[in-house]
Amino acid sequence: MQIGNNRIFYVYFYFGIISIAFLNSCKAQNNRTVLGKVDTYFEQLNRESIQHCIYRESDLFEVIKKKKNEEMYEDLMKTCEEEGSQHKLYKADTKKLLSTTYKNESSDFIIVNMVNPYRIITLTSTSTLTFSRKKNDQKIQIINNKYKFNQDKQRYELVKDSSITGSDVEQKMKLIEDYFYFNKGNSISDKSKHQSVSEMYYVIAKINGEYVIETLYDYSKD
Repeated sequence: MQIGNNRIFYVYFYFGIISIAFLNSCKAQNNRTVLGKVDTYFEQLNRESIQHCIYRESDLFEVIKKKKNEEMYEDLMKTCEEEGSQHKLYKADTKKLLSTTYKNESSDFIIVNMVNPYRIITLTSTSTLTFSRKKNDQKIQIINNKYKFNQDKQRYELVKDSSITGSDVEQKMKLIEDYFYFNKGNSISDKSKHQSVSEMYYVIAKINGEYVIETLYDYSKD
């Protein structure tokens, strides 16, 4: 009887190992899939931003083209690329969170990307803010990208930290959590209402075990 029990034990042990390996393989595959979708999402937003800039400056581009001034053309294109540079920061920070903090996370979570409310408006490059939280957690993870002037180099440089003061991040997160988790009607919408928008959020989330990527509009009045 002891031999029979041992055989049963090893059979269950073997299938247990196979099941764990299978689940880990599925998690790894899901993680790779969402990382690829994040790439596609933010690269598309970046292209749209550049195209919008080119369209807005179409008259200037036409003048430069007629004068065949390659240097001015490259400078203007660089400006357009810098205007969309925040999407590269969104992509990098989102992928970092998905690959580290939320890599093997079974709970739902929300990652929010937005323009930093304390950006330097005289710069073409835009400061960004990425914040996230796991469902039913209290702590908000923050990645604060901001530009600071380096006196030695006499230029602005990108600086990262994990804090922000004087911003209503908790309130924004609560609105977005209510929208996703509880379908509560509030100022958040995934549809353009042709009204004044106070903020735009670029969200990658795990809701009811499924990954979601959405651009959200905040119609709350400032």
